[in-house]
Amino acid sequence: MALPFVSSASEAAALLERLDGVVLSGSEDLDPALWDEALHPQADLMHPARQQTEMFFCRDLLTRPLPLLGICGGMQNLAIAAGGSLHQHLPDLGPQMLDHSLGFEGPGHPVAIEAGSLLGELVGSSVETNSAHHQGVSTLGDDMIVTARSPDGVIEAYELRDRPFALCVQWHPERMIDDKGQRNLFTKLVESCTS
Repeated sequence: MALPFVSSASEAAALLERLDGVVLSGSEDLDPALWDEALHPQADLMHPARQQTEMFFCRDLLTRPLPLLGICGGMQNLAIAAGGSLHQHLPDLGPQMLDHSLGFEGPGHPVAIEAGSLLGELVGSSVETNSAHHQGVSTLGDDMIVTARSPDGVIEAYELRDRPFALCVQWHPERMIDDKGQRNLFTKLVESCTS
């Protein structure tokens, strides 16, 4: 089920109490005031009510061991809720940067995955992913571990320590249904919700 907008931490907590797991979906950009930066001219901000809702849910999810899978914007939102920051526009980092805004059906790019990570267990040591974003995680919050990067250094995945299943990816595995490794992300999420 899709979660509704909420206006308080208690509303978010009451809804999450009823769930066995969560997928944090893609989204528009967060307001960089959340990590004390000025707005970039390329920003496409999400609706304020959605941003408020995302932050209430993400902050609560950091306090409970509910299985979760963060996808693209969901990955970024959880990092911000944990005290991290974002690169607001990846092309600003220099000419070595890949074009991460090619879209769901555009040519993919490689991602190198850390050995021994849950992500590596599920998809392997490397993968070609789709890419539909212009922002990227710069710094992570406490208890978050980088588990994948693209060749230009962009953080492509992280996991939360000491959780049964808490994994975030920058790409869109739901758009890669023919890839067994990507399907494994959802299979493992469901297994974690039912165990």
